[in-house]
Amino acid sequence: MELTESNIRFGCFLPIPATPVEKLFRIAKVNEEAGFDSIWVPDHILFIPPGIVPEAWSTLAATATVTEKAALGTCVTDPHRYHPAVLAQKVATVDQISGGRVILGLGAGEAMNLEPFGIEWKKPISKLVEAVTIMRKLWSGEVLNYEGRFWRLKDAFLQINPVKGRVPIYFGANGPRTLRLTGEMADGWLSIPLSPRLYKERLKLVKEGAGKAGRSLDDIDTGVYLYTSVTEKAEDAYKQIEKIRSQVIPSPDLLREAGYDIELPEELQSISYFKALLNSEWVEKFLAYGELIPTEAAIEFSIAGTVEDCINKIDEFTKAGVKHFLLLNVGPDPRQVMKAYSEEIIPYFKSK
Repeated sequence: MELTESNIRFGCFLPIPATPVEKLFRIAKVNEEAGFDSIWVPDHILFIPPGIVPEAWSTLAATATVTEKAALGTCVTDPHRYHPAVLAQKVATVDQISGGRVILGLGAGEAMNLEPFGIEWKKPISKLVEAVTIMRKLWSGEVLNYEGRFWRLKDAFLQINPVKGRVPIYFGANGPRTLRLTGEMADGWLSIPLSPRLYKERLKLVKEGAGKAGRSLDDIDTGVYLYTSVTEKAEDAYKQIEKIRSQVIPSPDLLREAGYDIELPEELQSISYFKALLNSEWVEKFLAYGELIPTEAAIEFSIAGTVEDCINKIDEFTKAGVKHFLLLNVGPDPRQVMKAYSEEIIPYFKSK
């Protein structure tokens, strides 16, 4: 097993929406103690699969009080539900509570969080760029007069700032435009689940954007969120991944790009998690789509199997350019998965 990177970081998602809120903070503390470098929550109003969905920044604020070292991030917030000044204040507040550990994950938005509530979803990428510009200026302590396409500020300033004067902003980027923008202006990249090959191909666009802005990939924390299942017998881990195939590969386009040429009925051809709404029609479509995804494809897009299998797969991703793994624990025994990472997988990579 060859190791190609020495600065690999491991993060974990809190188990939202599967877990009652009061249990999340104990889980966060246990994961930090287990050696995870970062803790992440989704910033959703609604979630597929359905369950308990707490507000992200309140959750992170509470998490900050029971943890000491782990970075705390959203994967991801959008620029549509918050005025940038309000979001900047929220983020700075949690950053102060945590002693400077916050990461703001930002993306272009998802239908389930916007359309049911009548929240406008126009020009999302342009809006994202403008929001970042405003927040960074406000965090710097600047008194801001700003005439933008979406927001106007007059003599605007904050009375709370991040601990270090700036919060890292990571883009949840999937398309060519947002990937290049990540390279141009973001501190990190949060990729949806991909195979190592697809990750490497997309990273080229991030690198292209970075070069345009006089930056390099060394300036960007390149991350990916992946489902992981670790068991003594690989087959047991694969069965867990098989159950959530439509979450692991959230659109047929990704499946086709990975080289899996499967026939889909017309109503499933353009299905996408990012356009999904939380209703019976969409849930049924995703269930039907999941049944058609080859198990081997889902395994390719995840980290699953024995400890050795998982180390080898993580090594593949590091060769593709991943520096930061954001993991969703879906093992049949979540405690066993955490123990495997804590005692074997994380130490293996940290010791090199």
